Amino acid sequence: MKFWEFKNKRIFLAAVLIGLAGTLFLAGIRIMTLRRENEELKTRLEQEIQQGIAGEIFRLHVIANSDTQKDQELKLEVKNQVVDFLEETVGETHSAEETKEAVLTHLAQIEEEARDTVEEKGYDYPVQAVVEKTYFPEKTYGDCTFPAGEYEALIIRIGDAKGKNWWCVLYPSLCFLDDTYAVVTEEKKEELQKVLTREEFLEVMQSPQEKKKVRIGFRWF
Repeated sequence: MKFWEFKNKRIFLAAVLIGLAGTLFLAGIRIMTLRRENEELKTRLEQEIQQGIAGEIFRLHVIANSDTQKDQELKLEVKNQVVDFLEETVGETHSAEETKEAVLTHLAQIEEEARDTVEEKGYDYPVQAVVEKTYFPEKTYGDCTFPAGEYEALIIRIGDAKGKNWWCVLYPSLCFLDDTYAVVTEEKKEELQKVLTREEFLEVMQSPQEKKKVRIGFRWF
């Protein structure tokens, strides 16, 4: 083999290797770009679904003074009284906005009911009832899981409001007083399904474990 033939083969081989390395490098960049775009799309879809759910429901949160047993028991007493009062006073509503307006109309009475319950149990904690939009972490109520995000809610703060909260969905009405067997009935699920889109309803009905697998055609990595 002549020297220049050997040299040409080495040059050709080097060019092939450089080309292959360049192709692999570009492919790697493309894969990373696709993954980033996929994650951004999943995040955007999650936000859209959460916002859709938030626009169709109205929540109730009762926040205890602290996590001591007595303060937690007091929180449940307040919760029972408030839910009873809302059932008797607000009655049936036909949208989250209508529920919000009804609650706002009776807000002073709701606060008074909660305060009276606190005083009857022998405490002098201040009580505040407000309607506001607040960020909530992912929450499971019965067998329904609501994604993290901002929701409008009737919030009742007892004392320092540093304890665990009790919560439910006022519209559509998913509140139940007995939390021992907290399972949302099929009838209530049908009510929820009527106000949510198919994607939103499936999101709510998925457990936290299921959400880690497949969501709207995308796979969690």
